[in-house]
Formats: sequence, structure tokens, C-alpha cells
Amino acid sequence: MTMQIAIYRRLPHVAAWLLLGLCMALVTSRASAATDGMQPERVVLLYRHGVRTPLPGEIQLDEASGKPWPAWKQPPSQLTPHGIAGVKLMGAYDRQRLAALGLFAPRGCPSAGQLWFWANTDQRTIDSAAALAEGFAPGCHIGVGHKPQGSEDPLFHPIEAKTTEWNAADAVASIQGATGGPDALTAPHADALAALAQVMGCGGAHDPAWCAPGQWHGNLSLASGTGHMLLTGPIATTSGTAEAILMAYAEGRPLPEVGWGRTDAQRLQQLSQLHALLFDIHARPGYMAERVASSMSRRLLELLSDQDAPRLSVLVGSDNNIVALAAVLGLHFQLGGYAKDDPPIGGALGIELWKDAAGKRFVRLFYQAQSLDQLRELRALSDKAPPAIVLLVPAGCEADKPCPLETVLPALERAASHAREAHLAWTPQYTGTLLWPSSTPRP
Repeated sequence: MTMQIAIYRRLPHVAAWLLLGLCMALVTSRASAATDGMQPERVVLLYRHGVRTPLPGEIQLDEASGKPWPAWKQPPSQLTPHGIAGVKLMGAYDRQRLAALGLFAPRGCPSAGQLWFWANTDQRTIDSAAALAEGFAPGCHIGVGHKPQGSEDPLFHPIEAKTTEWNAADAVASIQGATGGPDALTAPHADALAALAQVMGCGGAHDPAWCAPGQWHGNLSLASGTGHMLLTGPIATTSGTAEAILMAYAEGRPLPEVGWGRTDAQRLQQLSQLHALLFDIHARPGYMAERVASSMSRRLLELLSDQDAPRLSVLVGSDNNIVALAAVLGLHFQLGGYAKDDPPIGGALGIELWKDAAGKRFVRLFYQAQSLDQLRELRALSDKAPPAIVLLVPAGCEADKPCPLETVLPALERAASHAREAHLAWTPQYTGTLLWPSSTPRP
């Protein structure tokens, strides 16, 4: 019998939280040791949007016996009020943490040149950026910049905006060579596929064909006629389906509405693994990573080298933006109930720039995000009750030692070399007006 997550392994969960607290103390200690005698200069945070409703076409599978998916109050793809509240908590935590570093005053409105918020063009990213700004500096009318809604911003979508070198045939060949193909990716995760089958109600007398393990095969090819990449099989069908269930849990929906009451902590993490597999196709292989992160890498090079850059730059996009940049920098991560390399909802990949007494610059990379339970319960965050935080070691750097800025620049430069300069003429701006979209009530 499947136990409800509210009572699932209660005592081990207590031990897990104690362990998390110890781990956070160690992270803080290691971070302090790595930056002793240095001065923080600025921080860049690449955020994923908060909790949203399912995307059109995201759910590829239906419950085996025909039970309907729970309905959402908001339209597809939209940041929810719960999502706004969760993102505001992260913004408030960022203010506390950066104030402790001495980059900002603990309260009050920062001056115009101290911070910059830029979002992708979807409602969920624009409203997430606005919620982060409101949490960071309540009532301060922080400007949130973005291109027109519905357009393709090359910073987040360089392939779609046609601002990066791209060839679908080369992409398919590169992905196949790097991964061995979809079946090689899913082979180690038969347990996760079986977990999803159980959550989806497989095991009855009238199971759909996809319930059978013998059907768990896929393919990556060029679609005839269009020449676009075509992915078939379990990665294509389970990634979005699993994500819809994770979103429902993070939204705080009653447990019977989360995977029809068939989820627990272990299964949620297995579903997260299925969601992460899609990035092993579309964002993590070298060819894909350097192109998906091409414009973002160019912008980061500017923010890290410009002496007049804001103390805090916040960019709000989607999971694939984070995975691609992480892959460019040789990073892996796992946080708060999610599977390895699955970007948590409303979390951020962060880069801090530090300077020592001799003027030499170093970077500290980290990932921060609310755990699934913190987000579900909208727990307040503080230095005593922080989100999950993992220090990351870029390729070429050593753990527990300052990472010289010049060590990470070549990887960013390689990715940035695929971006077309002419399409990146916009510059960071502080508008002085809070651009809160009318489509979502201001929390």
C-alpha cells in the first residue's frame, strides 16, 4: 500500500532535516573560509520561474483507467498566486543574504544603479521577476525589464531567435554521440519509469500500451519535411507529465490531487529524474549547451567584467537556461527532494564576484532553491531557516579554494562565440517603475 507523503517515513525525515541543517552549517563555513580576506563586488542570479500551471501539450500521458487530471484555476503556462508567494520568499531571502555580505542595506530602497532585473517574455517569468523584486525591496518600485511579451528574447532563446549558429542535423549527431541516444539515457532509470507507471495507475486489466516496459524505447532523429529535431519515446512523453505532478505538489494541492494520491517522497524524486532526462537531450550535451547558453554567456562576461555593473543582476528564465549554463561551466547539482541536475522550481544558479586585497578577482558559484516541501508549505526563509544551498565547483577549480575569475572565462567565451553580436545591443536599465503585469494580481 502506498503511504501518503504527509506521513511517509516520518522519523527518517526528521533525521534528514537535522542532516540538512548540519550540511548548511558546513556550506556556510566552507564559503566563509573560501572568501576570507576578500571583498564581495557583485552577484548574478539566474532564476527559474516559480510554480506555474501546465504548459500546452506538456502532459503527454493520461491516467491508465481514465481518471481526469485535476483542473487548475489559472490558464495554461501561468505563474500561480502560490508561485508568486514562493518567489517573493526567495527575493526576501536574497536581501537578507546580500545584506549580510555588505552589498545592500538590510532595509530600504536600493539606489538605481545597484540592481537590475531582466526577465524572459513569458508571463510566468515576468511576474516571477517582479515578485523577486518585490520580495527583495518591498514597495520600492524596482524596474523589471523584458522584451515584448510573446517575442523571442535571444538572451533566453537564441536558437528560436536565430541569433546563434545552429544546424539540426549537427545537433542530432552531436547528441547521439554524447549520450548514446534516448534508450541509453533511460536504461539506468527503469525504476523511475516504473514509478511513473504506478503513479499513472498502470497494472490494471486494460492498460494502455505505454504501461508495458517493453514499450519504453525512443528515438532522436530529423523530422521528415521540416528538418527539425524529433524526439520520441519515454523521455518525450514522461518528462512533462512528471513535471505537471511535481508542480501540483509544489503548488500545495491536496495529496489526492497530486498523482491521484499515489506519490510519496521517493516517487516524487523519481518523477524529477524523468523530467531531468529531457535536458540530457536538449540542454546538457556540448553542442546544445554552448548554443542555448550562447547569449547568456556573453551577457555574463559583460556583467563580470564591467566595473559599473550592478551589485545584483537577476535574470529570470526557465530550466533549460540554467542547465545549459551549468553544462557550459561543467557543473552538476541536486537539491531539496529533486533528482540530480533537475532545476528546482523557483531556484537560482548564482555567481558571486569577489576581490582580494591585491585586486585579483575570484568567483563563487552556488545553487539555491526552496526544497519541494519548503515551497509547498511556503515556509519563511532566513539565515536560520535557509533554502537548500549547494556550493558548485566549476571545471578547472578546486573545492574549498577561491576560484580565479580567469579560470571560468574560457568556457563562457567558447559559448559566447556562437552568439551573434548584432542582436545583443540592449543594455541593462533601471526604469524606476515597477512593471507589474496586469494579468496577475499583485501580492
